[in-house]
Amino acid sequence: MTALKSRQIRAMRIAIAAGVAATLVLPVGVTMAWNQLLDSRASTSVAGATITIPDTPAALIAALGQGGQLSQLFVATLAADGVGGTVVLVPIGAATEVATVANVSKQEVSRRLADVYAADGLSGLANEVQGLLDVSFVAVGALARVELINLFAPLGGVDVLLDREVTTVAVDGTPTKLAEAGETLFPVDRVVDILLARGSDEKESQRFARHREVWSGIAERVGAGVELSPDVDTSPAGLADVTNFVRRVMAGTLQVWQLSAAPVLDSTLNPKRLDLYSLDRAEVIMVFASIAPSALAGGDYPLTVMVDSPFNDPIVSRAAVATLLEAGIGVGVMREVSAREASDTVVAAESDTADAIATLLPRALGTITVESWNQTISGIDAAITLGGEFAELARSGG
Repeated sequence: MTALKSRQIRAMRIAIAAGVAATLVLPVGVTMAWNQLLDSRASTSVAGATITIPDTPAALIAALGQGGQLSQLFVATLAADGVGGTVVLVPIGAATEVATVANVSKQEVSRRLADVYAADGLSGLANEVQGLLDVSFVAVGALARVELINLFAPLGGVDVLLDREVTTVAVDGTPTKLAEAGETLFPVDRVVDILLARGSDEKESQRFARHREVWSGIAERVGAGVELSPDVDTSPAGLADVTNFVRRVMAGTLQVWQLSAAPVLDSTLNPKRLDLYSLDRAEVIMVFASIAPSALAGGDYPLTVMVDSPFNDPIVSRAAVATLLEAGIGVGVMREVSAREASDTVVAAESDTADAIATLLPRALGTITVESWNQTISGIDAAITLGGEFAELARSGG
């Protein structure tokens, strides 16, 4: 095992132990509706027909603090049945993608997403995030303090468990203590202030836990869903407005995932020593292939697969996605399924496709068994069900 792989596995385990998300198992509930639509048993009566992945749209929301600065960034995804969904927290210090400059042996320098917003506005930010996450958005918007308070007003108040006190600093440098450590029921306006809080010279890595804690409280308060008010537009056209979009997400069960982020310490990649972070591409694809497969823009891969895992273990799921991406195979759908665990990984596909996958993955997913695949899913070339042999390999860091 390489040192890089060892660090990645260790980082994921630390993230799980620390509770990086409100629930750090893959968000199964939000994908239930389209899991059922893609169930092989449901498709037996329409053998040969093409099944379309149900619509799971995504919206990008920039939360603005004092002075109009970007204070938090999240992607909201809507479940296939039109209510409920998942909020994915994206670090505002995430490094933008860079391309090699033509005829020059060095790369462009990455920028922080917060700096992109400051320089290029919302449209520039949306372009960078879409490329970084490989996700397309049906709505993009920026919400300031008052708009966020109005958005969360139906919650009344939110219980938030903070691991440390929260102090924010105004544009003029005046500090204000917003909350003590511990669990407190906060009114909505204070919840928003805590969410947007920026301490003096506070690194984003110090704010990660606070963001998770606030959104965990919001998700718990939402519960089974907040009743939709009559002014919410439930038509497809209504999804273009981010406030309307998030209200629909909050109308059902809400789940939260915070993307892991590693500080960029390399002086070549981060010469100005910015508060810059790199995302884990395998984790990003794993998450959005699970909660918003129709929103995935998809890479330039000759084959794209659906991955089923009976293990409900993010270590295993992320390792599978990483293995496939390294082999040049795209992942379009990721499902946690209830199925009997078997030793072999099963590849269901037409014979030529199955042979190509087996060639690209010589034991990388453990022993592979090939099965015929009678159904067709739009944009998907094969279905892969992970086996116990691979799961053990992933868990051991192999």
